[in-house]
Amino acid sequence: MAEHRKSSRARQQIPERLRPLVPLAPMFILLVAAILLWGREPEEEQKEVRYLSLVSEESMPQLVTAEQLDRMAYIDSNMGEVGWVYTEESLAELNRVLREYDIRTPEAISQFLAQAAVETAAGRWLTELGEESYFQRYGYTTGTRGAGYLHLTFEYGQMAFATWMMKKNVPELRDIPYRNPTCNTREAISDAYYNALRLAANLGADISAYSRIVYDARSPVSTGADYIAEAFAWESAGYYWHITGIGFALDGLPGVGHTDTVSQLVGGSNWQSRREAYTAFYPVMRDSSDDSH
Repeated sequence: MAEHRKSSRARQQIPERLRPLVPLAPMFILLVAAILLWGREPEEEQKEVRYLSLVSEESMPQLVTAEQLDRMAYIDSNMGEVGWVYTEESLAELNRVLREYDIRTPEAISQFLAQAAVETAAGRWLTELGEESYFQRYGYTTGTRGAGYLHLTFEYGQMAFATWMMKKNVPELRDIPYRNPTCNTREAISDAYYNALRLAANLGADISAYSRIVYDARSPVSTGADYIAEAFAWESAGYYWHITGIGFALDGLPGVGHTDTVSQLVGGSNWQSRREAYTAFYPVMRDSSDDSH
């Protein structure tokens, strides 16, 4: 009886105009709960996807291991002792880039690493060495000098790379045009880059990680060559390998003939050292590949 009296008093406290809705209250409660649960599901799904992605990345076999890099030490006729300088993080990034840009065969990996070794003294110098006067003699500056493992150079090269990264990683910008610097004018590359910046600003998209790729002397943080070396050393190399179509030039039997072709596309000097690097690296990659079968 006590519960009945309490229920009666509760009904009396409900305004008369709302009493017809009382029988529907359980339905409203269920609806609100469903909405709240539905709103949480995508976030939980995203967390699960990110987790599975990390697990998948970590579980993939390495294309290049620390043991292989250590075995690639050799004596170069021009540079002297050569041995890779790397960290656990940079090795993981190397493997991610090799997979993403489809540099997977022992031949392709050996050619890629041979170029990177000569460009950077096997990872010791991720930006081009020299004075401002030297850089200007070749048409660029300290801010736009070579950077990364294949020494991406020039402002237009930075703009093209920045556009590529925005298109690849910023969902709002996935449809922007990208201008390959191997077959487009500097003006076309610049227009595409600044159009991407304007669109990002209009959409409120965060592109700060990629706009810094282009050198800005007024910026309080590192930009241009220094930033590429810090944040995208392997990524910029994989990107450059891809846009120049080097992978398509490696048909047929492996050998230093490929090295000369790649050297020409990369644009570096000291071709003899690049041949020697390849000659030292390929047996390591070939033997490891044979052992895995």
